[in-house]
Amino acid sequence: GGPSIFQVRMGTGDILSAGDRADMLVAFYQHSYDAHIGSLRPGGVLLYDSDHVKPVEGDNRFMQVAVPITSATVEAVGGSTKDKGKNIFILGLIARIFDLDVQKLATLIKERFGGKDESIVRNSMLAFDAGYAWPQNNLRDLFYRFEAVDHAVVSGRPQITLDGNSALAYGLLAAGVRHGAGYPITPWSSIMEILRTELPKYGGIFVQCEDEIASISTALGFSYTGQLAITGSSGPGLSLKMEALGWATMAELPLIVVNVQRGGPSTGMPTNVEQSDLMQAIYGSHGDAPRVVISP
Repeated sequence: GGPSIFQVRMGTGDILSAGDRADMLVAFYQHSYDAHIGSLRPGGVLLYDSDHVKPVEGDNRFMQVAVPITSATVEAVGGSTKDKGKNIFILGLIARIFDLDVQKLATLIKERFGGKDESIVRNSMLAFDAGYAWPQNNLRDLFYRFEAVDHAVVSGRPQITLDGNSALAYGLLAAGVRHGAGYPITPWSSIMEILRTELPKYGGIFVQCEDEIASISTALGFSYTGQLAITGSSGPGLSLKMEALGWATMAELPLIVVNVQRGGPSTGMPTNVEQSDLMQAIYGSHGDAPRVVISP
């Protein structure tokens, strides 16, 4: 595995977009700093591991906070674990900075590692506590407080936060779709997992098939019996579905096909999405047969 990227959205009102710039960047390594410092807004906070990262000297665009994350984690947990756990250390530090619910975070850590050896849970909590208790001398201007707000009272209606895949899956359920088939492929897989769990509750079924061709053929089998069905994939899988999709057009069988698009051609980048398959969705089959394409 290479680097992983996570975005966290927090605000006092509706958040309609994650935006183009980050307010805080945590850099564990030099390559992380080099690759992502351009995404930090001017005036933002750069929190970096002084054991591994050397920011550009004289760069006053950001508030720079140096913390020896690696050595502090080793000191807290013990040298035998090397620097494992420094992500939990920084979680404790961030919990301190943003005044997060420590008890809830501790519960989540114990749930996450509860099935492993007790020493892993113990070391994780040691790292978390060390991060939370890190001396405040260079953090005194960096504390924030978020107050819990009942959005149902403020806006008059309940609010939920969910990603596009979850919204699409539950939208299909609300629209009455009860049958589907698919094959696991990131980043479509979470839709399939939701449907596999939820459809049986409403008298439906979702079939996990052995490959992409089998999944669209199974979905077409549902449609052939009069049941509107769904299948889905990402760009590489959609390429494999094209012949059967053309047959569905010829036979005039209704079918919903979801393409959660990967970045790049061929196998692409599984953990990164982009809007890049429009021509494939519209024209990606022989015979120039028309189809309805909704591209948000």
